[in-house]
Amino acid sequence: MKKNHVLCFFVLVVTILLCSTVFADSFSCPGGIISDGDKSPDVFAKCGPPDFRDSHQEEVSQRVDSDTKKTIYIAVEEWTYNLGPNQLMRIVVLKNGTVAEIRTGKYGYAKP
Repeated sequence: MKKNHVLCFFVLVVTILLCSTVFADSFSCPGGIISDGDKSPDVFAKCGPPDFRDSHQEEVSQRVDSDTKKTIYIAVEEWTYNLGPNQLMRIVVLKNGTVAEIRTGKYGYAKP
């Protein structure tokens, strides 16, 4: 009987961990939920303009064959949404105009 309890506990813990990772890269905005793979116009339409925007290029090397590597540059933007002093800020990372990652930042601040 004790083995059944341990097995049930293990299944419960694994289920909780899997569920938390499924929703880790999504963000609920007034206009809807954004998640990995969404395009920048959709993010703008659902969340509005970010409070802060940063951009840079990222160098990525790709192997063409065993002797040749190709270097490409992709556009990376980080859109930061300040949700106020009682919530964590959200940072939406866009690579070539597509949501690649959604992170949480520090607590937001009161807007003037």
